[in-house]
Amino acid sequence: MNFRKSKGKEKTSEEILKQVNNCKPDELESLLNQIQAKLEKSTDKDGDGDLLMAKTIITSRLASMRSKNI
Repeated sequence: MNFRKSKGKEKTSEEILKQVNNCKPDELESLLNQIQAKLEKSTDKDGDGDLLMAKTIITSRLASMRSKNI
């Protein structure tokens, strides 16, 4: 899953957080990898709150889906 660029600009972390709620289950891992890469590039020492929240949501959804398969 690629982030769509709005008006030639990179998506903001708030837009990414909103996108997480509409993400299809099979796209979660790809989105998680993209968020992780964005966090690693971040200059903010504590990380971006919206990106960290998005990462937490995706991780929880993946864990829930995997626990149902056991």
